[in-house]
Amino acid sequence: MDIIKMMMFDLNWSKHDAPHPCNLPSSPQDWAWVDPQAYFDWQVEVGNNTIFLQAYTYGGYAFYPTRLGPVPPGQGQQLLPKVFELSRKAGLPFCSYFCVGADVATNGYHGEWVIPGSRRTWSHGFLGPESPWTELLCARVREFLREYPVDWLMFDWFCYGDLKTDFQVQPYWFVKEPFARIIGRPMPEDAAQITPEESLQYKRQVLAEQFYRLRDAVKETSPQTRICFTPPYWGPADPQWVDHPMLAGSDMLLAEFSSEETMHWLMDIRRPDQRVMGTVMNVHGPMSPEEMLGWARQGCDLSGYLWGTPPVFAPHPDHLAGMEAVKRGLAMIG
Repeated sequence: MDIIKMMMFDLNWSKHDAPHPCNLPSSPQDWAWVDPQAYFDWQVEVGNNTIFLQAYTYGGYAFYPTRLGPVPPGQGQQLLPKVFELSRKAGLPFCSYFCVGADVATNGYHGEWVIPGSRRTWSHGFLGPESPWTELLCARVREFLREYPVDWLMFDWFCYGDLKTDFQVQPYWFVKEPFARIIGRPMPEDAAQITPEESLQYKRQVLAEQFYRLRDAVKETSPQTRICFTPPYWGPADPQWVDHPMLAGSDMLLAEFSSEETMHWLMDIRRPDQRVMGTVMNVHGPMSPEEMLGWARQGCDLSGYLWGTPPVFAPHPDHLAGMEAVKRGLAMIG
């Protein structure tokens, strides 16, 4: 089966047991001393046929020598170049990553780019697609792909104001011009004067415009690099995403929360040449090996993720049983 298998040791996060159990955005020093060969070998041993590593983490630092943001100390900024080289020597595809909706460092440096009210569920908030953030993100994408023309690029947290889709558009300085252009009337001073229909229309359009800019940044720099976006989808046929340009223009449709209904919806709407990827292990735990095999037989690619406690490069004990289940499933697929 021509199935992408991509279980990730997710360096976006650091998982801690004390003083109380929590997951935190990783800091630049947390994973700076991961050995590139060990990182590569772990992915091969778990059963991957595609290697994964973030270009920029959700925390806002890069694993390559960028000129457009923070980097880890010491050897940390060479982690991606070395893992990328190992993947090329092994003949394995490489997938990298940017987080679209938030960048913890940038959120802190540029509070004026953060959508008002978006800190209600995440303390860092979410960056406005209409703000200068999108220009910076596109510049990072172009810089990265000029040096590392990866096979796949994943854009995570493609959303507006929250990971859920019920966020109400708020009047703000970067909303004023696009609101008038998209809705056809001046932006009101009070969010209560924006109807739910206008809010949905606005969010769909500004996210479409951000998608086009990111797509063009990729395809103009590295035409062979394929793209996928994860909002994530919380269920099938969400009004924010039905017939959205992101769905039509992505090379893969990736469901982080892979309910049967969501997976079948994505399979129903995909283009003939478009891939669908399910997530075999996430915050809710792993799929069974039998479920994994079932989706693979339907032609679905498979990804997943787990976390560790830095600086030790090892899965957290909470994830060991799930990792073994994923390894069995990937081995069954062959």
